[in-house]
Amino acid sequence: MGNEGERSGGVARSTEEGLLGLTRIHEELSELFYGHQAELLQRTYRKAWELFLEFEKGLRGHIQEEEQILLPLFRARASELRGGDPDLFHLEHKKLLEWLGRLNLRLSRLQEPGAGTKEALALLDDEAQFKKFLEQHALREERILYPELERVVDEKEKAGLMRLLTFTLEGY
Repeated sequence: MGNEGERSGGVARSTEEGLLGLTRIHEELSELFYGHQAELLQRTYRKAWELFLEFEKGLRGHIQEEEQILLPLFRARASELRGGDPDLFHLEHKKLLEWLGRLNLRLSRLQEPGAGTKEALALLDDEAQFKKFLEQHALREERILYPELERVVDEKEKAGLMRLLTFTLEGY
């Protein structure tokens, strides 16, 4: 195993890093969301909307791979861990998708004639709650899901998983 790896959202994905390296997507998504919010503060709502759509697509892609590939493996092999019930990760994903719908609605209101500070503040208030929830979810994945998966799969399986997990922020 060398240092060569696949590209993953601007970060080389190496089998040496193992599955834990996949959590970098959380940082990349946070950067996209930060860019979106910076545009909101500048009142460049069209650019804010574009960055949010990019963020949304990235988060949905990440969730889809976890739901289809990682969580079934986690459910089948992981030890019972406090805060690590597979159903909890699934419910959090569902809640994140619900949040995306709410934020989309708030953003669409900024596109309407006459929209201004009131609508922007309502969006930022909702986004603050969303970010806290997303950060807690990412932390649970980084401390429980990915380390436990790293523990229960062997090197050959890791290499196979790395080939299956093809989602990147650059590649959609």
